[in-house]
Amino acid sequence: MSSISMVRGLVLISALVFVAAGLSLGEDAEKEMEEGTDAVYGVVITNASWVDEWVEISNLGDSAQDFTGWSLRDEQNHTYAFPEEFVLLPQGIVLVHTGVGDDTANDLYMNMGKPIWNNAGDVATLMDVDGRVVSQYPEPQEG
Repeated sequence: MSSISMVRGLVLISALVFVAAGLSLGEDAEKEMEEGTDAVYGVVITNASWVDEWVEISNLGDSAQDFTGWSLRDEQNHTYAFPEEFVLLPQGIVLVHTGVGDDTANDLYMNMGKPIWNNAGDVATLMDVDGRVVSQYPEPQEG
């Protein structure tokens, strides 16, 4: 086998490996998108009380999550912007209350003068700084 044939063979093999790796990376990115953004952040809405007017958000990840620029909204687009530099520690939980109060590490207040969540059922949507849906509660039914 000539050295030119060997080089062509190596180039072909390298190209095939590169294409295969590219397909694999594409599949991983697609899987991540299917799993939702919460797979990236590790942050999810874990509970809510429409009657008592609070939403529970948990950081199930191993890293602290800065919520600067994030928001929480209901189906009627009542929107709460998280305080600048609010950070939820790993394995931490925060309750976001509709009513008036003083923010702490575990309780945030929307300071709304009236209830916003529909007692018969509502959807809470957590969005990141880029406006992507991080989590919804209850989770949408696949159909």
